[in-house]
Formats: sequence, C-alpha cells, structure tokens
Amino acid sequence: MSTISLTPLNLLAAIARRNGVILSRDATTVGLERELRTEFERGRLVRLRAGAYVLATEWSLLTPDARYLRRVHAFAAVSEEPLVFSHHSAAAIWGLPLIGPWPSGIDVLIDPAPGGRSRHSVTRHFQDGSLSIVERDGLLVTSAADTAVAMARILPFPGAVAMMDKAIHCPRVGAALADRDDLEIALAAIPARKRVNGRNAAFRAADLATTESGSPGESVSRAFIYLLGFLLPEQQVRFDDAEGFIAFVDFFWRRINRVGEFDGLGKYLKEEYTHGRTTAQVVMDEKRREDRVRACGPLVSRWDWPLVMDPTAFGRFLARIGVPRVR
Repeated sequence: MSTISLTPLNLLAAIARRNGVILSRDATTVGLERELRTEFERGRLVRLRAGAYVLATEWSLLTPDARYLRRVHAFAAVSEEPLVFSHHSAAAIWGLPLIGPWPSGIDVLIDPAPGGRSRHSVTRHFQDGSLSIVERDGLLVTSAADTAVAMARILPFPGAVAMMDKAIHCPRVGAALADRDDLEIALAAIPARKRVNGRNAAFRAADLATTESGSPGESVSRAFIYLLGFLLPEQQVRFDDAEGFIAFVDFFWRRINRVGEFDGLGKYLKEEYTHGRTTAQVVMDEKRREDRVRACGPLVSRWDWPLVMDPTAFGRFLARIGVPRVR
C-alpha cells in the first residue's frame, strides 16, 4: 500500500485554499511558518503577493489567464476588507478573453463617496453609473455584462468585440453569461454627459457583438473584417451531406460560396476541443471535415493569429480569396 510522504511541501499543499492559494497566516496557525519560509527560499513556492503563495510546480503549469486569476484570488484572500472586482480582474473571474497580456495589478471598484486612491498593485475605479454586483466563485464582482462594457471602454476595438462576444455567447451546452438585454442595460448605465471616456467605443463594439462567435480568434477576425471594410460573413452555418451532419463552420460568405475557418492552437491542444484525441487525430479529423464541406460546393480558406493580427496582410488575404469590399 502506497503512502504519501509528509514532506514540508506536501504539508503546505495540504493547507492550500480551494483556489490553490497558500496563506502565511494559515501556515502560522498550524505551525508551518518556518517550512513556508524555507520552501519559498528554495524556490518551491511562488509568492503571489505578501502573505499568499502557490506551489511552483503548479504555477509552471498554469496558463497566463489562470495565473492572473490566481493573483486575483490571492489578493482577495489577504484583503482585510470586502472587495468588488472590476475591469481586468472581473474579466478574469468571468473567463472573458483578453487579447494581449494581463496587467500586473488588480482592479477593484470603490464608491465615489468615501474616496480612495490607487496603489502600485491595485487600481481603484470609481463607480460612475448603475452597476450590478454579483458573487462568482466566492468573489464579489461586476456582472458579466457590466464587465464587458467597462472593458470595451478601454480596449482597442477588436479586443472589445471579443469581450462582448464572450459575455453574450450562447454555447450549445450550458447557458450564456449574459444576454443582449443585459448588455443594453449596462450600456444605458454609462453616464451620457460629455467627455465620458469610452462611451462611444463601447456602443460601437456592442453594435458588432454577436452570440454566435465561438472563440476570441473568431471575434477578432470579424472585427478586422469590419474595420477593413469587407463584407461580414455569416457565422456558425451548418453543413450536412448524404452522411449527415458535418460541422458548423466559423464563417460563410454565401455570396461567393466561401467558408472561412480560424485556426487557433486551442483547437488542437485544449481538452474542450480535442475531447481526448491526440493532436494528430485532431488534424486528420479536421482534414476529413474540410473535405466533406468542400464536397458540398464551397471553397475553404483558413487563417491563424499571426495573419489576423497583421491587418495589412489580413486585408490582402481577404481580397485574394474573393471577399468583396462593402465600403
């Protein structure tokens, strides 16, 4: 019968919170303060902020999204006052996609009356409109719709569209984080006075937002298609043949009978897409799927992140595959 070695690191792992954060005050309570300090000095723990740590082995496996979210949880765990997370921190809690790196600091919401100021690692945002505050994963946070709208006011247009798309996306399994009505209420709550930062930007992103976008790559692609003046495609169009269902394609330009597919690495690596298949199996399945779609008549074109993030090259690509300009 195997036994678990009671090493200092294992003992510290045993007192980790549900979110993986190890607090120095918990270590002190159970008499592991010296072990915590020693394991940190040996590089076996990563300090997220004063008084909060995570196992270095676990940290090395986390994605950038998960690392930032872990920092948010660490900040909440050591805070002496209840917090309402907003902006980037709220986006991470809701799983809204950020195009680019996460910030080093944490975003929290404060009431204008008592005031307060930002510090090196914390940005305090004044509430400038009516916001919905909800609880998610044990944290108080602005609602998904309010978060998406707040981020749309400060992000470049493609990133803003990706945030809003994710907030109102209707998955085939499960429920959306928000709906179009929630988004409209959040937009209406932005003060209408002059010089309100990002108000027009948020409304512009909302005009393009859709429930049909299946990934950040699709959202950013559609945003650039729009910005470059090309005809917007239909999304998630179903294709069938004599054998039955083939797929819902990312984009379909019916006028030119052209299918467009965004190829992000997640399609080949993330479990939510691979469902236990190897990368080679995913590639072969994608090829068979594409062959069946082509047999239905349309041509199929694919692109990836490097291409879509170069607007000039992406515009040339769209023109080359025959997508018409509409303005």
